Amino acid sequence: MASVVSGVTETMLGLTFSAAQGGQPWNELVWRAAVLPIPGARPLTVGLSSDQPGCVQLAAKMFQLEPGEVADDMLSDALCELVNMTAGLLKSNLKLEQALGLPRLVPSGQPPVPSPPPASNAVVLRADKVGLVLWVFEGIV
Repeated sequence: MASVVSGVTETMLGLTFSAAQGGQPWNELVWRAAVLPIPGARPLTVGLSSDQPGCVQLAAKMFQLEPGEVADDMLSDALCELVNMTAGLLKSNLKLEQALGLPRLVPSGQPPVPSPPPASNAVVLRADKVGLVLWVFEGIV
């Protein structure tokens, strides 16, 4: 999963993600989250979430700004764009012939689903001290 996200972030943001060491919990990385459904024969939902410093770093790199120049709407735009590109790569890797839905934000401080399933459905990723959680669910959440 880290390679899927890094496939998006390496070129665009200069960030390479890997699985976090030590089983770091995801619940600290849900300050802002975005989800994108992939409806069809094998429906999936892909989500990304991060803490505030992580969202600021991602947006600053995406928009080529200093962190202090990043506006709140840019944080949302960056996360939605990143979940869109990640879902597209995941869809391609899984060879799904299904259209991507539209990304949407999750209310602040909440994980991408109301009652998160076991940790096996979320992978905590790290890159240059940026924490990011990749969520992949079977079905439309």
